[in-house]
Amino acid sequence: MKSKKPTSPRARRSPASSSGRTLDEGRAVVLDFVQSRIEAFNVEQGGGVAVRKDAHGYTLLHQDSGMPIARLRPRGTGDRFEVLYWSPFRERWLPVGPLGGMVLSLLDALEFVANDPMDCFWR
Repeated sequence: MKSKKPTSPRARRSPASSSGRTLDEGRAVVLDFVQSRIEAFNVEQGGGVAVRKDAHGYTLLHQDSGMPIARLRPRGTGDRFEVLYWSPFRERWLPVGPLGGMVLSLLDALEFVANDPMDCFWR
């Protein structure tokens, strides 16, 4: 199937790129401090959790099996996250709690998942 986009003229190569060097000097590096904080909390707790960032937030996975543990979905601006758990029966993320989603600070959300008072994360 052909693309419906019009073809654009090819960009010229700069001398640096033709010699095999990369041109990363002028690019900004975007650091994800939230993911770094989640990974640091994981190390403090003894490890075993992988963190994956996607368009909907941060997914915490069992490092060994890859099974989902929790999702932290950003809410508003700042350090607030909705905590979701994975339902194996519905095969989707669901809010924690009988009255809808819990919105907590990042540290409180991580501690909530680690302590698992509702017995829905660590199966």
